[in-house]
Amino acid sequence: MDRGSTGIQPGEPTPWATGLTVSVLAAPIIVVALLRLSWELAAHGTGVVVLANLLAAAGLAPSIWLGRAALTWRWVAYGAAGGIAFTWIVLLLSLLG
Repeated sequence: MDRGSTGIQPGEPTPWATGLTVSVLAAPIIVVALLRLSWELAAHGTGVVVLANLLAAAGLAPSIWLGRAALTWRWVAYGAAGGIAFTWIVLLLSLLG
């Protein structure tokens, strides 16, 4: 059977409940890791924090990009991408106050 590039057969339902649960569980792992890294490096200046976050995101980007096409790993990739975005929002808001 040809499953194409996504591995999903036509007419096969998307497991939204399980997938979103996996994404919601993967995102906090990324958030905690990036926030911990950022808060530890904050003593060395904002530029170091920005550089470290950009390097961490650049390091995760290839895995996220490749993982988005795999059946199970796509949900982890979505959670990781969401975790990175959420962390950057939190860090930007922390600069305000």
